[in-house]
Amino acid sequence: MATIVDGKKRIPFMRGMLVHYLIERGFGYEDARAVANAVRASLGKVEFVRKKDMVQLVHSAIRKGFGRYEAGDLIFWERQPTTIIVERKSGSRPFSKELLADSIQASGLPPDQSYEIGQTIEARLIDQRRQHIAHWELEDLAAELIEKSFDKSFAERYRLWRAWGDVDKPLIILIGGASGVGKTTLAISLANLLDIPRVVATDDLRQVMRLTLAQELMPALHVSSYTAWKVVPAAGHLDAVVAGFREQARSVCVGVKAIISRCIEENTSVIIDGVHLISDMLDLEGYAGDAFITPVCLELSGRDAFEERFAQRASEAPSRPVHRYMEHLEDILKIQDYLIETSAAHGIPVITTTSVESLTSEVAMVVSEQLQEQEEIRKALSASRKKCAAN
Repeated sequence: MATIVDGKKRIPFMRGMLVHYLIERGFGYEDARAVANAVRASLGKVEFVRKKDMVQLVHSAIRKGFGRYEAGDLIFWERQPTTIIVERKSGSRPFSKELLADSIQASGLPPDQSYEIGQTIEARLIDQRRQHIAHWELEDLAAELIEKSFDKSFAERYRLWRAWGDVDKPLIILIGGASGVGKTTLAISLANLLDIPRVVATDDLRQVMRLTLAQELMPALHVSSYTAWKVVPAAGHLDAVVAGFREQARSVCVGVKAIISRCIEENTSVIIDGVHLISDMLDLEGYAGDAFITPVCLELSGRDAFEERFAQRASEAPSRPVHRYMEHLEDILKIQDYLIETSAAHGIPVITTTSVESLTSEVAMVVSEQLQEQEEIRKALSASRKKCAAN
């Protein structure tokens, strides 16, 4: 059996070690075994083989059998690090390609491609025998790979989200839209993607207000958004359904403002979703100096889309039967048209609901574009680039 001479170390050549190394780098078992057998045949009866010669033998065996193939440094006899620590000022934690992939999705890349980047970075760090890496170095490496593998715009959005983490200012995302368009599902998915700790639904605020304000005092709070018109007097030129909805929203927006103010006070980011998020009732510009406010409005296209969504929701929550919503679909569509119209008038992006995965990425991209317009974000992004260049 040949012995590998690596400095003062003497390591017996064992095919199993090489097979395991190659499998971890994407080889199938049979292919890895074929390479190991070829290396053993090349060694013949050699008693000692230097480190660089062993690496060359493995490299030649791979090239002969598979052409050009990236398989690391080929030092298969060295023990790989079991844990890589990512160091931050706020504390350190073990590297996780899953967590890294989640953060990469904020660039707009889909989950499978984000995970590929995470796997590539993990393999590179293992090959380099890294046991520690600074978070800024990890993020810069991810941005470089994203730009090299996909498109510069994805890398720019990823860098922007990383820069946002260095700005001492909360991000408040408002997701509006009519009943059934998928606001809450998106809010939860987006919170996981962007690592935002709070998600608040305006329906929950309305429920709390119902418990504290009697029906006789606030009748609009005690009915659905699309039936509030039945308990609210007609209001001038507005359609009755829209007028009733606005009356309910006016009360709920008091609670929304309280949530925003509290999050600003605590410097905590939040996602608020709900049908009641009407921009002219929230005075969003008044918060611009204290938080990054990024509103979006969702829409569903056509009756069939609503019927499908209500059926799906009923299967998950039997207390919300399809017929309850379908009976009032015309009113729901009126509210959707009103929300789309008012959103467009205030420059709020309107996004058509699709699958959760693609919608989450799309909204993350829209939010990032809004953040790019913020002077503080641009300064943080510039400082981050200078820091990476200096290191």
